[in-house]
Amino acid sequence: MDIYTYMYLYLTPRNSVRNHHLSGNFRTLVFLCLEKAASLREQKECESNLSTWRVHNALFIIRVSLKHLLEKHSESDAALHLDGSTTIPQLTSLEPHTLHTSTPSLPQNSTPTHSNETAAYGTSKKSTSVSEAVSNPILESLAQQTAGHILQTRVPSVGGSGINEGGLPSQRLVEGVASLLCHVSLGPFTYDVHLEAVHLLLVFLSSQVRPQTASGIFVRHILTIRNDLASVLVHRLLDHVISQPPLPPHRSQGPGLISSVTAGLWSLVTLNRGVASADPTHSPLAKDSLLLLLVLTHQQAGGHNPYRTALGSFSDERGDKGTSSFSVSLEKIYLTMCSQLNDESHALLLYLLLQGNPNVASFIFSRSDIEQLVLPLLKQLHDHGNESSHHVYMLLIILLILSQDECFNKSIHEKIVPNVPWYVERRLAAVPLGSLMVMILIKTVQVNITHIRDKYLHTNCLAALANMSSHFHSLHLDAARKIVNLFKLLAKKHQRISERLSSDPSTPTTPTTPDTPSLDSDCTTDRVILEEVLQMVLEIINSCLTHNLHNNPHLIYSLLYQREIFEPYRSHPSLMDLVQNMETVVSFFSSKLEQSGPSPYSSEYVLSTIEQTAKAWPRNRLRLFPELKFRYVEEDQPEAFFIPYIWTLVFKHSSIYWDSSKVRFS
Repeated sequence: MDIYTYMYLYLTPRNSVRNHHLSGNFRTLVFLCLEKAASLREQKECESNLSTWRVHNALFIIRVSLKHLLEKHSESDAALHLDGSTTIPQLTSLEPHTLHTSTPSLPQNSTPTHSNETAAYGTSKKSTSVSEAVSNPILESLAQQTAGHILQTRVPSVGGSGINEGGLPSQRLVEGVASLLCHVSLGPFTYDVHLEAVHLLLVFLSSQVRPQTASGIFVRHILTIRNDLASVLVHRLLDHVISQPPLPPHRSQGPGLISSVTAGLWSLVTLNRGVASADPTHSPLAKDSLLLLLVLTHQQAGGHNPYRTALGSFSDERGDKGTSSFSVSLEKIYLTMCSQLNDESHALLLYLLLQGNPNVASFIFSRSDIEQLVLPLLKQLHDHGNESSHHVYMLLIILLILSQDECFNKSIHEKIVPNVPWYVERRLAAVPLGSLMVMILIKTVQVNITHIRDKYLHTNCLAALANMSSHFHSLHLDAARKIVNLFKLLAKKHQRISERLSSDPSTPTTPTTPDTPSLDSDCTTDRVILEEVLQMVLEIINSCLTHNLHNNPHLIYSLLYQREIFEPYRSHPSLMDLVQNMETVVSFFSSKLEQSGPSPYSSEYVLSTIEQTAKAWPRNRLRLFPELKFRYVEEDQPEAFFIPYIWTLVFKHSSIYWDSSKVRFS
């Protein structure tokens, strides 16, 4: 029977949602779709307009129908329509209300629900046969053939080692669609097939963003896929991200009425999102492949995830593959990341690769053109650093991971950026990349403390600065000033809170003005937090002076210029040792200036004196403190943060229309 007959049968109004789990038409459409998809492995079939449109249309109808079931009903209902009862021969004799299946739920982001939604299927208690579900005589005959076809259909192998024919139809659909993506070549005729297959897997996984009606079975099917198939799927999706395959110049038009129907449905479902396809460089396949890759790799991050394992173990195609899952061009990955960091999805992928794949991390750290990656990161942070958003967090975490490498910290201070047109505070010319990074991070801290007041945000900024501090070299004057001014800003706020508590220690007041540095409503807690930040800033300055004083005359100049800001902390229990180091440096260079003649001194003269005096600086005069080293470590359940964030990106950027009112995060 032709696949379009089943499409017509499935879309017949009388064959409504309440009867699909009885007639088995949806399952039969799935089986026939997989049969047609298996034939696309042959090159001649991939070049056939008719063959590819049959598969595309079937995938489209399955995807739209499944999405409808997940949005309007529940994951259990969707699984019921795909899998039927526990044994297929009982399909036409069980009462509707007995067809609910119970499946264990995933431990995160899912709430098992076993509802008694018999109203969704009708309240009749009598047995319902296939012939009763479809009253049209012609369709009745087709439907009875359908019931027999369900028992006879065997899905051929698409991936070479076969699909699990003994598994549930929903599981076989997942494996079949994954095999299609892995083993059907991408070309002008199969572009839309690949895109629709990606969309179908995204819809499968979307059940987890509806935790009130989710059972977790679809996510479990995705995670229990064969490891070799998961590895090839990750490889194929990553290839799409790297190659950015554009829409074919002349997209194929399918034959006949069904193509017109699906084309109309497509324009309706996507709400004309395809208008951007007029751009020849636009690649919806690359965009949606990246979103699918992110969703796949963040499922159960703390447990078994074959996709995350594959993404964390691939290697460079020019090196020894060894035990890696697959090999790709790391050069192409690096260049893709550098050119696409304005996109949140690419920033998240870069984080995954730096954090989880040592081969990629080593390759990036060894780059001599590291400024191609760092400059776009800093620009994004400069443009969005006044926001408390997931994107800003990811940018800061990436910079923190980069700052963990000593070679990176050394190289960025040797790179000179000739011009920074996007830096709006002032015109910068010939500034070291390391100094620019210091300026952007400190600007982010200042904005956060004044307006956003997010402890997590400024902690990451200061941790990255601390990792860099012992490698500060030839700090730009603006960078040195910003470091000292940050301490000055924090000191003023700390003193203001201390005075308020001293005036009325029994009645902590809640700050009400934007100028009041409140990270908590309790002023005592605010003071403790500010003292921690003050200590961190002093440790950063001290680390630079201990390891690289003679190479940073601008920092010494800034300390001399604002030496009075350290005086209130000479006797502070947790800060006095660090302040003593600052005063030792300031006193040494002040005495040298006084010996050269009476003040006032020009800035050029002071800098020249500092540079000359630094050569005679006795390195053992400062008290040594432990070297500052901070490392980023994921929390025990990172999916609690990442899964909602990634699905927000999917809803915002994918080619699929999502009804946001049907989405709920637990």
